[in-house]
Amino acid sequence: MTQEVYVEEINDMFTSIRGQRHDFLNHVQVIHTMVQMNRTEQLKSYVSELVKETRDVSDIVHHSSPALAAFVQAKLTVSLGKSISFTYELPDRWNAQETTVKVIDVVKILGNLVDNAFDETSNLPLGQRQVHASISINKEDRIELQVSNKGRTIDSAERERIFAPGYSTKGEGHSGLGLAIVQERVKHYNGDLSLQSDDANGTTLFRVTLPQTAV
Repeated sequence: MTQEVYVEEINDMFTSIRGQRHDFLNHVQVIHTMVQMNRTEQLKSYVSELVKETRDVSDIVHHSSPALAAFVQAKLTVSLGKSISFTYELPDRWNAQETTVKVIDVVKILGNLVDNAFDETSNLPLGQRQVHASISINKEDRIELQVSNKGRTIDSAERERIFAPGYSTKGEGHSGLGLAIVQERVKHYNGDLSLQSDDANGTTLFRVTLPQTAV
């Protein structure tokens, strides 16, 4: 299962890179035509967007953790298909020698939370779909994973059931195991899992903290 996850997500990342190379000639032709037409402002906007897209992929690919790089690129690809604004924060470096938390488990936890957030925010109108994910080391020197999304709020009754295996509000085709897997991995590392759902701004936030060294 671990191999399948890595292979699929790394292939998605390479597909995105190959797509950029494949489209390079098209971009050059568009730029050349805009120069000939003296469309300076449109040219600036086009080139700026092109540079941003290229830099985003380059930054991800050169991250110290190939697994995290592949994960982020794969989720960016999914978010584009669902018209979701997906933003992320990664630590500058990920040194597997400094922690007993396996990167595959970080991907499992964050991946299930992000997938769940995508499903929830997809119900919103276009332009309101927002998901943010982050990995950081907090002040207590613990690994902190956060995923927030715009969408419906989760009431107290649902919070009591949401992590139960098989529980799902998405209908057929969904196993309802995503959040149960998150909870199981968090417990495995003696970590903490919290959920905040704010009616005021329609934002739901899952926060996971894990000790860098297993107790």
